[in-house]
Amino acid sequence: MGHFLGRRTLYREGMVPERIWRNTAIALCIAVPASFYLLGDLADAFPGVLTVRSEQSEPGAGPAAEAEDWERVTTPAPQGHVAPEVDEEAAADVATRMDAHAGLPVVEGNLAYSVVDADSGEQIAARDAETARIPASTLKLLTAAAVLRVRDADEVLTTSAVVSDGTITLVGEGDMTLTEDKLTSLAEDAATLAAEQDTDTVALAVDTTALTGGENPAWGDNGIDGGWVTPTAAMALEEGWLDGEQYGAKSADPVGDVAERFRELLEEQGLTVEGDVASAEAPTGAAAAEVTSAPLGEIVRHTLLISDNTTAELLAHLVAQARGEDTTPEAAAAAVEAEIRELAAELGVPEEDLEAFEIADGSGLSRDNRVPPTVLASVLGEVASGDVAELEQILYDVPIAALSGTLADRFDAEDTSQAAGLVRGKTGYLGGAATLAGITTLPDGRTVGYSIIVHGFEGSEAADARAAVDEVAAELVSGS
Repeated sequence: MGHFLGRRTLYREGMVPERIWRNTAIALCIAVPASFYLLGDLADAFPGVLTVRSEQSEPGAGPAAEAEDWERVTTPAPQGHVAPEVDEEAAADVATRMDAHAGLPVVEGNLAYSVVDADSGEQIAARDAETARIPASTLKLLTAAAVLRVRDADEVLTTSAVVSDGTITLVGEGDMTLTEDKLTSLAEDAATLAAEQDTDTVALAVDTTALTGGENPAWGDNGIDGGWVTPTAAMALEEGWLDGEQYGAKSADPVGDVAERFRELLEEQGLTVEGDVASAEAPTGAAAAEVTSAPLGEIVRHTLLISDNTTAELLAHLVAQARGEDTTPEAAAAAVEAEIRELAAELGVPEEDLEAFEIADGSGLSRDNRVPPTVLASVLGEVASGDVAELEQILYDVPIAALSGTLADRFDAEDTSQAAGLVRGKTGYLGGAATLAGITTLPDGRTVGYSIIVHGFEGSEAADARAAVDEVAAELVSGS
């Protein structure tokens, strides 16, 4: 039922009280939303079992991405051994309760999961956990972990306007969250610099050397044409969402759109902008104005909460940038994969479990992604362990069952409502695969990372597959 994924010495001198305190804090982190949920439910502040469901205010999961049809294959439940430090009876109980849902009509045996103890790194319950499968949007958790390993959560992305010799060069570092207000402010400051240089007629150029970006061929039918994602770029206005909708029309040329709007804003400031927009590196040491993005930690939080494909792809490119590698879509995916392979090795994930591991994008839109549940669960166990400070924010960023983000309208059925406010997880769906991966606390007090996949169903059964995933996840917090 699992293999040993040990990675650390648990009881160094003076460590036990600290670990007990940390475990208590993590348990409270998960328990507090449950209490909040109960009080809010009674007050009719949000939907729940004690009140009538109110209108959802958080962004939902959005429409289903496209994928090829999947042939249903019924698979037997793999058997293994419980790691020696784990209470075998407790582990068997978790696995038995989760396995019971493999017989649901929509599942027919096609259930895979891994549950990893946060303290020890041991896999305590598993089914087909080493087989690499399509992770769908749960891949965003790996992208988030990768970027937080290589970049500071407080770091911001800068967009500059360099003014020199009658040319204003717009320089982008990857901020695809530029707002109209920020771009207006940048135009105002650039016009002021031009006036100080006695210039009222300028040429406009863009410098995108910091980030190559572009469309990822691995997206297939799930790219820009379907409204799923904006091509990654050195800059974009409002993520390139042309109608302001997460799954609406997307810009095919985010940099060009920013430049044209910037031209208009400069002209509103009284400047005359001559000629076409050119591509050129900005001169060094020249006068410049700048605006900055929200901290990367906030972009990660936004990405995981609403499953934002555009910012997820941007984060992958920032991983490649930080590693000193090319910033093409292919190189970005490879950089995330390399970073997670390094993390998996640190966590003690066996090399054979990574043989089929493959990352083709940063968002999970690609049908070519392959991730074993044991890898995701191990990474999430590390997130919840408290041993790696830079990853710990993911614990608080993922949606909470029946309360926030893409889980706001999940876990509201009678047989899953016990998990409301207790299970934290990132959702995923890609034709024939419904996934959920996150963090929760078992009834015995152990904090765990988990990854659940139901696969091989027909597209018409998507709602039932998601419900089945929720039922399996709810067993993690069930006491019987």
